[in-house]
Amino acid sequence: LLGTALARPLIAKSQVEVARETGCDALSHGATGKGNDQVRFELAYRALAPELKVVAPWREWDLRSRTDCMAYAEKFGIPVSATVKKPYSIDRNLLHNSFEGGILEDPWRAPEESMFITTASPEEAPDT
Repeated sequence: LLGTALARPLIAKSQVEVARETGCDALSHGATGKGNDQVRFELAYRALAPELKVVAPWREWDLRSRTDCMAYAEKFGIPVSATVKKPYSIDRNLLHNSFEGGILEDPWRAPEESMFITTASPEEAPDT
């Protein structure tokens, strides 16, 4: 899917615009240290705002799992959509929906019904 790959530079561009409008001296993203998203965000940041510092919590702080991130968010009162029962992230934009992490790492486990945001499961889809 290219939905995420195409969205990251657009998100970064908006972040840069807001950072400049509000006088911020840094940008941050929540991409893990193992995937391409960190590269997509940071290349866009460097191209658009090389003067701004980049903060990458997954790489720079002691956050090694989604559970660590949820605990950090709870400690500091940061609202997040992930929970212990649903420890995955959702990337939704005009181009696509994608889910990653937690229970989804098991390819033998079917997605939950609640994950069909803009579609329906094959069992619930109309038989046309």
